[in-house]
Amino acid sequence: MEGDRVHERRARIRVAGNTAGPALFALRAKGYTVELSYVRAEPGEYAPEYAAAKDGLLFSADTAEELLGLVAMWEVRGDDWSASSHDERAWRDALEAAALVYDRDGNVVDEDE
Repeated sequence: MEGDRVHERRARIRVAGNTAGPALFALRAKGYTVELSYVRAEPGEYAPEYAAAKDGLLFSADTAEELLGLVAMWEVRGDDWSASSHDERAWRDALEAAALVYDRDGNVVDEDE
C-alpha cells in the first residue's frame, strides 16, 4: 500500500461496540438527518436500518459505520460513485494481491503453509 502498512499508523480504529455512536455523531455534524428503523425478519427478530438524508440525497445501510462510509464515498466520488477507471481497477487488483493473511494471534501466515 504505497510503502505504508495499515498497522504502522498512529490511529487504529476498528468497527466495534464503541464506533456506532461516533459514526452517527459525525453524520449529524456533517448536516445529515439521521434515522433508525427496524425491519422485522420474523417475530422477535429485528434488523436495524440506518438512513441519512441531506439536500435530496438519501443513504441507507445496516450499520452506522457502513452509513458513514457510504456518505464519505459519495462525498468524494459524487454521482459517478460506482464508475471505476482502468487505473482504479488496477490499484484495487494490486491491493488485493498484496493483502497479507494473519492468524488469530496477529502473526502473518505464509500462504504456502
